[in-house]
Amino acid sequence: MAAQCSARAARRSPSSGCPKTPGNATTVPMGARLARAALTDDHSRKRSRSSMRSTVITTAVLAFAFAGAAAQEDQAPAPLADPAELAFEQGRWEDAIAEYREILEEYPEDRLSLLRIAQAQRELERHDDALATLEAARTANAPEAMIDLERARNLALLGRDDEALAALDAADHSGVRALALVESAPEFDKYRELSRFKRVERNVRARVYPCEGIPEASAFDFWLGRWEVRMPDGTLIGTNTITKDDGGCAIHERWEGAGGSTGSSVSFYLPSRDEWRQVWTGSGGTLFDITGKAGNGSMHMEGTLEYVETDRVVAFRGTWTEGADGRVRQRLEEFDLAAQTWIVWFDGFYRRLD
Repeated sequence: MAAQCSARAARRSPSSGCPKTPGNATTVPMGARLARAALTDDHSRKRSRSSMRSTVITTAVLAFAFAGAAAQEDQAPAPLADPAELAFEQGRWEDAIAEYREILEEYPEDRLSLLRIAQAQRELERHDDALATLEAARTANAPEAMIDLERARNLALLGRDDEALAALDAADHSGVRALALVESAPEFDKYRELSRFKRVERNVRARVYPCEGIPEASAFDFWLGRWEVRMPDGTLIGTNTITKDDGGCAIHERWEGAGGSTGSSVSFYLPSRDEWRQVWTGSGGTLFDITGKAGNGSMHMEGTLEYVETDRVVAFRGTWTEGADGRVRQRLEEFDLAAQTWIVWFDGFYRRLD
């Protein structure tokens, strides 16, 4: 139980009464700290003191330090995972229930263990027991959203469809964010075409992926895809793969030049500024950071370009334009200080490969 106490104390209340497990890297044994203090003090003693007395004191303190270190080595290491969590992860549902009940005996205030017990009971198809456990979890003030989502799963498995849908509505009202469960739990398959279920699913997704609900965050979608890129004269200069990731919040670019160069960028919409930003890094030591807005089938951004090798920073701008034939033109320009004019840095025409 001592080993379990250490692991559980780390995830429960710090007032649990379980001893803290010392860290391997930063905790210095008491004996070693005393030895260091004694040695430091010994060096500051007056030379007139007896060297024999200093040797005796130092030897005694070092012996105490070694004893303390040995005692620490004899301590059993804390388990890597709580036995209850491990049983749950491995699908040993009866063991998990027993372990979580043991935790509740030690920590009656642990509300999450009740939720875990209910989940294990559902896996064992003991749905009435699970519903009773969930009511106990509600009384213990466990998260309402997860309680109602679990209730919906059990009620659906029992064929109590109206109650299941009502529980889903309650979970949605409480702000449930378990999108993966809502989208994939097989017991909800019979509800997926219902407008009531679709509304819940849509609301949960909006909470988890808020960028998907921002119209302006889709203004650069015309650039998405895998493309071959050619110069105005038709010369192939590379391929570019543009993907939308991170819940629709970011557009990632992965450039592969025909001559072996590479580069990548991330573009994202900033609602607070109502503008887009793109940050690029290229294998040739080119870095640019530009911001701007979309409009009329194009994206225009301005900022600075930095050349790593020459430690030079110049004004920079770029425009992406969607053509009627589905192609995209990307034109990038830098400002030539000597000529006091904009010069073409890159001019590519994109044709889809996918």
